[in-house]
Amino acid sequence: MNFAQSARGAALLPVPDSDTTRPSAAEPCDDLHQLVAPHLGRLVEVAERILGSGAEADDAVQEALVTLWKAEVTPPNPRGWLVRTVVNRSLHARRTAQRRRKWEERAGIDWVTTCPLCDPEEAFENGELQQELDRALDALCDEHRMVVALRVEGLEYHEIAERLSLPVGTVRSRLNRARSALRAELETT
Repeated sequence: MNFAQSARGAALLPVPDSDTTRPSAAEPCDDLHQLVAPHLGRLVEVAERILGSGAEADDAVQEALVTLWKAEVTPPNPRGWLVRTVVNRSLHARRTAQRRRKWEERAGIDWVTTCPLCDPEEAFENGELQQELDRALDALCDEHRMVVALRVEGLEYHEIAERLSLPVGTVRSRLNRARSALRAELETT
């Protein structure tokens, strides 16, 4: 099978050889090449305007031409039919590329956020922060450190009070003082 060339030289239009026929053509085109060749330049322009890429435009035009080649009946207005088909194929290709790009970007973001070991700078900063926090906690008195540790475990004020046999108000005041002491200690470093 020979191919007609687009304006850029890309093979677009299959030109049947003597041994190649269209599949099950009830009303075969007189000559597919003669029917389509005058419109190829315009079809590629339309597709390029929509897609912004020459290679993708050639693909959209090629798909439209194959659809015409497989059609059982030649459309009454081949130019209009081809332009409409190229526009539809181009818009479909653009939407598909946009969806793919969106999902790939989302997958890339998810990968970055779920891989803390991949960023050594972040791991180093987190390690330094943990060391500063441990040092600040060690600087607290025992009663404040105990209340903070139980609160970090997720216990509520009344549960901490029960565990330490203290009134709830005392737990609140110790936590407040512990937070102030931690804040002061961390601001000095």
